[in-house]
Amino acid sequence: MNDHSQEITNHYCRQVDADARKKLGQYFTPSNISEVMKAWILGNPDCRHVVDPAVGLGELVTGLPGKLTVTGYDIDQQILTFARRRLEADRANVRLVEQDFLKLDWENTYQGIICNPPYIRFKHYSEKQDYLQLFKEKLGIKLSGFTNIYALFLLKAIHQLAYDGRAAFIIPSDFLNADYGAPIKQYLLQQQNLHAVAVTNFTKNWFDQAATTAALFFFDNNRKSSTLEFIHLNNHEELAQLNEYIKVFGERPPIGRVYNYTDLDPHSKWRGYYQPSIEKNYRHMKPIAEFARVNRGIATGDNKFFCISETTRKEWRLEKENFLPCLSKASQVTGNFFFSDDYKALVDSGAPVLLLNIQESNPSSGQVRAYLAHGEASGSSTRYLTKRRRPWYKNETRLPPDIFISTFSRKKVKFIRNEAEVRSLTCFHGLYMLPEYREKLELLMAYFMTGISQEILEECQRQYGKGLKKLEPNDIKQAMVVDLDVITDAEAAEIKAIYQKIKKDQLQDSERMAQQEVQELEEIFERILQKH
Repeated sequence: MNDHSQEITNHYCRQVDADARKKLGQYFTPSNISEVMKAWILGNPDCRHVVDPAVGLGELVTGLPGKLTVTGYDIDQQILTFARRRLEADRANVRLVEQDFLKLDWENTYQGIICNPPYIRFKHYSEKQDYLQLFKEKLGIKLSGFTNIYALFLLKAIHQLAYDGRAAFIIPSDFLNADYGAPIKQYLLQQQNLHAVAVTNFTKNWFDQAATTAALFFFDNNRKSSTLEFIHLNNHEELAQLNEYIKVFGERPPIGRVYNYTDLDPHSKWRGYYQPSIEKNYRHMKPIAEFARVNRGIATGDNKFFCISETTRKEWRLEKENFLPCLSKASQVTGNFFFSDDYKALVDSGAPVLLLNIQESNPSSGQVRAYLAHGEASGSSTRYLTKRRRPWYKNETRLPPDIFISTFSRKKVKFIRNEAEVRSLTCFHGLYMLPEYREKLELLMAYFMTGISQEILEECQRQYGKGLKKLEPNDIKQAMVVDLDVITDAEAAEIKAIYQKIKKDQLQDSERMAQQEVQELEEIFERILQKH
């Protein structure tokens, strides 16, 4: 920002006090941020016209190349007077319009849009219902009354972005993690032109008056996107790096976390996609893939046909040798251990835990042939998965995993030591220790019992509606765990002693909660993860 521009900003702030500016939702963009936004817009070499829907003092369009025509909108006559002084000294081809951008010519399109919209909550806005109705009519979006007016600027601007246009917005990130933000995120994903979101955790250095986290949004209509990069900024040095990165976006490896659009749930909180990882608070961590491989459970294509009860087996007079012991539901296991007696109890209770295992192309058993004919008659052979198999009834091959990990959860992820050596359907993923770490299986399982592991794994989970969370095998492989190689022999002995006590107690009483012992494990792993 040059001296003339800074002088105008200071003059306006002296004339209009902070409370008045806050009432108008005016939070001015610092120059280092505006430079990043302008760099994105100028990444389109064909851009000839830039629009600022809430121009304020004009800080976002000051310094743009003279070849560009600039139009700025604002409803505040006083601030436009100051903006005119700044911009007329900076450029000739500028037009400032005292009108409400949200109500103007919805049919126009813009090659470049750059904006720091007003931050005014709808509950303080007299025309709230009129705006909600307008956007419902124009975009078919039903917005909540809790929506902040900045979201309307964002939605309208993206609706009017030209086919070859770019847009850069700086807005609070709260809608990313609020229920009212779901239709907004849904709309943004549908447009397939949002390429990156940069979120900061140093708001006081960006907007001293604002009590919310700011985020930069980068749109490009020149190319449809199937992925979205989330970039978390911790300081001004990283902001400077973002400025350089934006100038060559798409030509360098990503600097943030990249997600497929299909993995982004508009109804969930998006904080997990960008927030600082809790694992950064710890030393001595490695990805699970360093110690184990992870596979999903067996996908049968028709669980009702392939995974049956002992009663059904007897009704069809099928031999036990035609089945493998298998868990079919996550609810079939409680506690951190699953023993042979637990499996026997499930069989005795009539649970469907017998997995059909026919490997021959032409079974010799008449009873087996009869059961397979039943499957063909009932449609089991023509389901999505089964019709692609040869023969259709041959299930996937899986060895019993060392540890089961629940696929879905609402609270805690289940980690279960598979002492019974059974398999599972897709309700669980299976963890298999690498041979060189086999003797450290108890240490890893003990770690999984702690709240530390739950907190870290929370960052890898995919959020669905109503609090449902899901883990995929790749999520687990990338999740960080304690580095097993840094655990000393003395620490290992201490951990294993507690582990064996928990195991013994749960063998005797599967309902027993080992709270004291788990707390002891927490303290040990805290020491290991934080030691120098």
